[in-house]
Amino acid sequence: MTETSLIGTRLAAATLPAIRGIVSRIAQSSQPKRVIGIHARPEWTGEPSFPLEGAGGETVVQVRACPSALAIREELIAHRGKPGYLVVLTDMDAADLGLGLLTHLARGMLIPLKPWDLLKQSFAARTIDPLLLAEDWAAAALARWEPAGSGWPPAPGGALTREHALGHLASVLFGSRPDGEPYLTPGHPDATGLLRWSLDPTAMAGFAALPTDVREGLAGWLGDVTGPAGAWTLRAAAAGHGGDALPLALAAGLLWPEGKTSLQSVGEARGLLRARLGGADLPGDQARTWARAAEAAIAQLNQPDGLLERAEGLLRAFNAGALIARSTLLPGAYAIRLREFAKAVRDALPVPGPAELDRAEQAYTQLAAHELAQRGMGQERRAVVAQMALRLLRSLAVPDEPASTLADALHHQIKIGAYAEWAFADVWGGDPDEQVGKAYRSLLEAVAARRDARDQVLARHLATVVAADSPPGTLVPIESALSALVRPLGRSLLIVLDGMSAGVLAELAAELVGSRWIELIDSTVGHRRVLLPPLPTVTEACRTSLLTGTLRTGGQHEEKSGFAAAVGDPAARLFHKDELRAPGGHSLHPAVRSAVEGEARVVGVVLNTIDDALDKMDPGGTTWTPAQIQHLEALTEAARATGRTLILTSDHGHVIERDSTPLTGTGAESARWRPIGGPVGEGEIAIEGRRVMLGGGAAILPWREELRYTGKRAGYHGGVSAAEVAVPFAVFSAAPVDEIAGWRPAPAQEPAWWHTTVALAAAPASPRKAQGTRSSKSPENQEELLSFEELAPLAVPAPRPPAERFIDELLTTPLYAQQRERAGRTAPDDERVRSVLAALLAGGGRLHETTLSAVAQVPAARLRSVLAAVRRVLSVDGYDPIGYDADGVTVMLDTSLLSEQFGVPWR
Repeated sequence: MTETSLIGTRLAAATLPAIRGIVSRIAQSSQPKRVIGIHARPEWTGEPSFPLEGAGGETVVQVRACPSALAIREELIAHRGKPGYLVVLTDMDAADLGLGLLTHLARGMLIPLKPWDLLKQSFAARTIDPLLLAEDWAAAALARWEPAGSGWPPAPGGALTREHALGHLASVLFGSRPDGEPYLTPGHPDATGLLRWSLDPTAMAGFAALPTDVREGLAGWLGDVTGPAGAWTLRAAAAGHGGDALPLALAAGLLWPEGKTSLQSVGEARGLLRARLGGADLPGDQARTWARAAEAAIAQLNQPDGLLERAEGLLRAFNAGALIARSTLLPGAYAIRLREFAKAVRDALPVPGPAELDRAEQAYTQLAAHELAQRGMGQERRAVVAQMALRLLRSLAVPDEPASTLADALHHQIKIGAYAEWAFADVWGGDPDEQVGKAYRSLLEAVAARRDARDQVLARHLATVVAADSPPGTLVPIESALSALVRPLGRSLLIVLDGMSAGVLAELAAELVGSRWIELIDSTVGHRRVLLPPLPTVTEACRTSLLTGTLRTGGQHEEKSGFAAAVGDPAARLFHKDELRAPGGHSLHPAVRSAVEGEARVVGVVLNTIDDALDKMDPGGTTWTPAQIQHLEALTEAARATGRTLILTSDHGHVIERDSTPLTGTGAESARWRPIGGPVGEGEIAIEGRRVMLGGGAAILPWREELRYTGKRAGYHGGVSAAEVAVPFAVFSAAPVDEIAGWRPAPAQEPAWWHTTVALAAAPASPRKAQGTRSSKSPENQEELLSFEELAPLAVPAPRPPAERFIDELLTTPLYAQQRERAGRTAPDDERVRSVLAALLAGGGRLHETTLSAVAQVPAARLRSVLAAVRRVLSVDGYDPIGYDADGVTVMLDTSLLSEQFGVPWR
């Protein structure tokens, strides 16, 4: 009889608990004979002897496998005269042994093993599930593969279920991952575990070597409990393609999509896939279930690239490579979607129209839906660059009019140009795909052309203001910053990041706000401040003027000696580069920490990392975070710990080396300015006046970023492009505040197109605002901050917008009054409710929360609490018309629900 038939139909393997139980019962009886015959398979893999518990500790049980009568006889002779018990395991029938041998055995017989009774002992169970009893192969298998030493875990509640028994058997027979965890969890075997098991050739080979009835029995049960995904994984293994189970599952999901597919060869491809599953018919719904399980398994793997490439290879082998583009997981689909996005960007240039921009938005949405964009998986930078490219494209869709004043030009750089600069730097790094790279290059050229036009206008305004020595309007001259801005803020830490442009500040500010700093804005301008530097924008003129409070040139000595008087605090301290080097084990030099913790109203620190990068690194490839700038992280945490207001500013900005053109023969000794002499070329401007600190009060400076006079470096400063002359000034508080010396918590400072498509962001922020030219006297009005084009005065009154009518009627309903009364003191004022609703209605019911913060003029740090208050008065009977999308950052308004609840028709 074969081994398989023995397992399935006749004899079970003896186990230690079974032998122990039989011997114990014999010992407790009056049976004098100490040789016990057990009718079982003549095999034993346990210890040859064991002590019998409850017998004084001296009784030893010997176990011997005896495949013949002669072997039994030899063991009897060897055991004669020895203490303890001898257990012989034999598959011989009693008739084959004869009366002579049987008389030596306890009870004069071979004691039969009852497999299910043995399993009760192995699992410490009182009852067995009838469903398990129906699995006639299981008893022998469970006996054979019972873990040595530990045995099977007790059955919960004493009832041995099929799930408990077979789950633990499968966990043993399917093996373990390299980390030691079983592929199949005993209590919850699932399809994901089976798919991961299919990637282990050794584990699969072990399963294939099992007896047929065990292998088929386990496969049948697992197919039931793990569903179609598990069943098809096992079918692939049975057909000899187990190693491809996961890629086949991914391919199946694309071959049987929801709805119909137009690919003509899909029928042939499905047939080829079925052939690798043993020819069985694969229903579409089961194919999709299998694919979802494969995607879940991929998410658990550290390096799934080879599997994804194999899935693509299978689709191509099936003549279905065109389906790859539909996948949200395969890397080939990511490449296709990225090219489609790049094509949409290129087709929208130089100035996107609504249709072209919409196509680019849709292409980006498809790209962003891909797993490589969401989870990274080595594609993080490409995803960031694509997002920045879309932002730049949106910025081009915004009508751009020349600045009418120098203040307008520099404020534009702080509010808008800074973010374009940030995005430009990321997109400049490009993409490894040549087609995508060409599209990005075209985008950069269009953005640079618009930037150059603005820079030229800025240079003309600057030349006029400097020549006339006229008041700078809302601008603060850099030499007045300490007295006009820093001194009123009181106890503060002023950090001067030498060479920091407005774009770098935008990056740093985003990181600081993300780490619980609250940005403050000057209420008189409604956004970040910008300082007007002297010219040329070099450190010896700009930084010395900033830190001494007077227009002058100099170095560290002049800055230190003049700092205290400039801030009006005799105790004020200023630290430069050499004074910041901390001893080992310290993040800050003790003198710096002591000053920050001390009583001085203002402590100043100069950090040179950014300016140094212009000589020694490639700042165009740097992601600027506090951790990237030496000492900045430690300084910000020291300010937080001591309750100081944090001020970040610069002395000048910079431009990056990007295919610059050298202008030779000018006699210039500096990269971005030259003394008066010779003709003023294209891209240059001559400026003369009191604020020109070098060159004898007159100089020629380039406004085009691509021009330089000296040798090539990583970056430059000294010219009059916006990136160089717009000196950013930002204030942050670690603690919630209502106001500090006229500075209040800021709404999100990103331009609307940073997170929202132009079509949404271009809508008026509040329907109650008058339709007309923006007022320069009201910097906080929402059109000033967020509209994309100036509106010409209308000859006749504009019709009342539907959103305005809707909100007015809603706020005057009796139900709204009741909701406000119910909310009590937590109810927001009506104007706050109005601004939030107006913004969401203008945005089509969906806005990124930073855009909503800017449009509704809600401080970014308080947006969620403000939204909670607004939702409280608008939620009726637990139905909330305002909520967040699954991404956690997009605010949604259900206009239909709001209309129905308050009985106000929309539109």
